[in-house]
Amino acid sequence: MSGDSLVVVPAQRRARPSELDRPEPLRYVGRVATDPVAALADRMREDCLGAVDIDEIAAILEANGINDRVADREYGAPSVFALAGRVVARTLDRADTQQIRPVPPEGPGTAKVVADTLMRALIYLTPLAIGVGAASEVDGVPRIATTGTLLLGWGGGQALSYLGYRALSERGRTAAARLLGTGFLALAALWSLALIGTGERAYVVAAVQLALFAVAAVTLVTNRERAVIGAVAPCWLATAGLRYGLSVVVLLGCVAVLVAVAYRPVLGERQARRPTRRRWRSWRHDMGCAALYGLVGAGQAALLRSVALDGIAPHRVPVEAVPLLLGVPLMELTLVWHQRRIAAARADLADRFAFDRRLGRISAGTVAVLAVPVLAGAAIAGAVWFGLLRTGQSFAAAVLLMGVYALCLVLASHGRAGTAAIVVWWPTLLVAGVGHWAPALVHVAPTFAETLAVATLLGAGLPGLAVAALILRDPESYRE
Repeated sequence: MSGDSLVVVPAQRRARPSELDRPEPLRYVGRVATDPVAALADRMREDCLGAVDIDEIAAILEANGINDRVADREYGAPSVFALAGRVVARTLDRADTQQIRPVPPEGPGTAKVVADTLMRALIYLTPLAIGVGAASEVDGVPRIATTGTLLLGWGGGQALSYLGYRALSERGRTAAARLLGTGFLALAALWSLALIGTGERAYVVAAVQLALFAVAAVTLVTNRERAVIGAVAPCWLATAGLRYGLSVVVLLGCVAVLVAVAYRPVLGERQARRPTRRRWRSWRHDMGCAALYGLVGAGQAALLRSVALDGIAPHRVPVEAVPLLLGVPLMELTLVWHQRRIAAARADLADRFAFDRRLGRISAGTVAVLAVPVLAGAAIAGAVWFGLLRTGQSFAAAVLLMGVYALCLVLASHGRAGTAAIVVWWPTLLVAGVGHWAPALVHVAPTFAETLAVATLLGAGLPGLAVAALILRDPESYRE
């Protein structure tokens, strides 16, 4: 899961108690014939010089009885926020009354953002792509080494990535890489005990899967996509070469080089930042959040296995994997576009109400894009159910799966990991449970499993889309 999907809107400040206990409240400031804003600015000079942003000045005005109606009637400003901007402008530079707007932050160009996003998506998809491309090499390996490692690597990678981002913000890139490396080594050591008696091939398959998830986690956390992408490309080429007789040893060598390149930051700073002392309550909160994100990742892996990869032929690329391979980059680009639009709105607009209107328009566009895979999957499934198409339910399920993944990323990036876990786990448990406890239904109706998968994914995607729309529209969800 990508860290770039987190967007932060500064929180509105509350007035300090000392400012509310003044002997002469602001509501009794008299009207000045020349410029009432100038008189108000003189009274609030100290507050303006010490304020963090315009929101703090607006909060002080509201706390002292100046609402939008008073601002319009007494000072000629359309809102409290507009009045706060004029007060700050008059206080700081004694210029003509004007509304101060923050300077738009300088950032990377659109081409660089698109390239970085596509590289992140490519690295994120590497475990899935190599697993699907090398399906012939894992044919006959026990499911604990394939499906079990998929769940462990995906879920463990999400949990460790959350802790890695925390370490990155507190102690730097080297500490984050070391934490991720140590965590994946611990997972590999524990998992090797569970694979006792499964054979040498099972250990190799599990080790490669965990290594690929470890590479994806450390690359995305440390933001080294451009440095690692050169080592990812040979792995994709070696995987494609397996179908033309290339030895699997070449692929193993490429994976080893990829791990070495990705974990190069481990040897970076000799003197890393000293860790800040944290209380047990803080650690407990971080571990709980990491476990919740790990639950979301494990649910995504289980849903992928039960919907798109269950029963695929080992010598062909399943058509069910195509929507994921193509959809994940588009999904990432959509969310990055949303993030950049929100950041631009924050930079351009100082009025809260104008920002809310802009947020509504941006969120509506993002929700419309998120609805495309859900509605497309429903349309394909409906065409099959009404006899317009002979086959296509499995493809419809894969399209719906991509839509559910996009919704999970939105929910998790806005602090709703619990809701994301519910969205991915209940269809997984229903599909897997019916297939396990009622196999007769599958034998009687061969398409029953596909129909059930489509129906449950629709049941998860439509409510998830509604929840995502509410979250994207809520300004509070963008706060830290």
